[in-house]
Amino acid sequence: MSMQLVVFRLCREEYAVLVEKVREVINYLPITKLPGKPDYFEGVINVRGKTVPVIDFAAKLGLPGAGGADRQIIIVEHRNKEIGLTVDTVTEVIQTSKDIFAGLDVTEAGGQNLRKVCNFHDRIIVLLDVEQMLKGSALAG
Repeated sequence: MSMQLVVFRLCREEYAVLVEKVREVINYLPITKLPGKPDYFEGVINVRGKTVPVIDFAAKLGLPGAGGADRQIIIVEHRNKEIGLTVDTVTEVIQTSKDIFAGLDVTEAGGQNLRKVCNFHDRIIVLLDVEQMLKGSALAG
């Protein structure tokens, strides 16, 4: 069975999310900061008249953030809400087989935000579970 993934870079590593979770990818926009929110919460942006909360994906994963205005924002849908996830850059959309993820399931090893790891054309790509990552977040509803 095939699946499509949106592949992106964070801290020089490659990660992916399922394409069906992604609404769109946009260039970084000015973010309005809101006080009293968790460190990984960057603020909110206006996307075609909608207020969208933005999460620093690197900070949420416990990685050092690069920052900068050349990043991109992946807009995902979670529980009928749109949430922006900042990443260093979106590199591609790939179509692959679910079979390549059969080897190592890092969720079993205690990785609550990780779903699977694969070797795709000699590249290690970590498939992230957006639902699990945003579960219980006050920002996600």
